[in-house]
Amino acid sequence: MLVDDAQRIAAAIEERLSASACQGAKATVKSEQMAPKTVPAGAGRPTFINYFILIDDGTRVGTLTLGQAEELLDDVEPDWDPDRLFEVIRGMDAPVEETN
Repeated sequence: MLVDDAQRIAAAIEERLSASACQGAKATVKSEQMAPKTVPAGAGRPTFINYFILIDDGTRVGTLTLGQAEELLDDVEPDWDPDRLFEVIRGMDAPVEETN
């Protein structure tokens, strides 16, 4: 279920970015899996999966939680350029890494 939500949000963000001055920016889904090191006797080993949305303009990558990504989706304006986009992402306290 969460993977479907993540894919839907990423597609919607990319569509909005394509209609703005951020054309060329991509939104993709990233997942991280983890399992506890110990489990009670007789219990199965659960796997926990966290989903993130990566926003990439070719020079920077921002990593958003699903909640942050939904907030960004509501905020994107047609006149936003990549600098404005990443300014907003940083304002959400989301990590942004330079790719060059």
